[in-house]
Amino acid sequence: MNQRILSAVLVIVAAVPLAHGKGPVDLILISGGGLNQPIEITDPAALNAFNPWIGQFADWKHRPLTDHPCYRRSFEVMFYLKSAGLIPSALDRGDLQMIYATRYCWTGEAGYVYLPGPGEPLYGPNGGTIIRGDADGKWHPATPAWDSLMSSAVTMRDQEAVLDKIVISGGELHHPVEITDPDALSKFDPWTGIIVDWKTPARMGPCNWEYEVTYFKRGTGFKKQPKPATPSDEPGFRLIYGLRYCMGNAGEPGYVHLAGYTDKFWEQNVHVAWDGTQAGEWHLSTLTWKEFIQREVDGQLHRAIAANP
Repeated sequence: MNQRILSAVLVIVAAVPLAHGKGPVDLILISGGGLNQPIEITDPAALNAFNPWIGQFADWKHRPLTDHPCYRRSFEVMFYLKSAGLIPSALDRGDLQMIYATRYCWTGEAGYVYLPGPGEPLYGPNGGTIIRGDADGKWHPATPAWDSLMSSAVTMRDQEAVLDKIVISGGELHHPVEITDPDALSKFDPWTGIIVDWKTPARMGPCNWEYEVTYFKRGTGFKKQPKPATPSDEPGFRLIYGLRYCMGNAGEPGYVHLAGYTDKFWEQNVHVAWDGTQAGEWHLSTLTWKEFIQREVDGQLHRAIAANP
């Protein structure tokens, strides 16, 4: 961290009361949200100021939210303790064991912290550290100190969520279509949310051709640690996000399915653009998204006709 920004952050966190009987964690790890590499916070002052037991990251005096306050970019924030004596898990980093997991997002005006709730994969590990009852499974306003630490860490890393390729397959297509145009990649990336009409409750309606839309990043993608290639990866590219789209009839925009816990693409999606309570549901799409898909499909069909008059 830049010394000036770090000093400002530490002035804020110094005022946060510390836990009694529970020592500081050894690592805070920020990942997901399109970060190319996880961000490690190891500064002793920051580690001493924030721990899972008192939870100085959330303002517990304000009413929590059940719905995701800031679609769609959020970060996984995990707390690690050295040799914690827990059952080893895939989230551990050597002798550092993951003891508590949260999420953080920024609306542009305020930050929020999410605590996994019952039935979610990370609720179990959290329960071994502290259970917060009704507070779990909700988004809570972040404290100014936590906002400062998160924003400073992400800003100083100066990382941008950037795609390298979108692939559309299925439906009327004879073979997959690859999109690499920078403008299209920027406009239709997984973080903008332009694919879904978020103002309309989740539902499914009339549609016809169904397509699979996948997003790729060069190299190892946005994984916390490099992992062996999967069947969904392509040579030189790592699958980072995927969804299903059913083309709408006539002037209807169609519907998008966001992968749930047991669906294909969940393992990739959860680390990139977490869909929260919207996951596992069909959602009304947007006409902008439909036009994008239709344009790519029509382009292939027209090229095929031109090649075989």
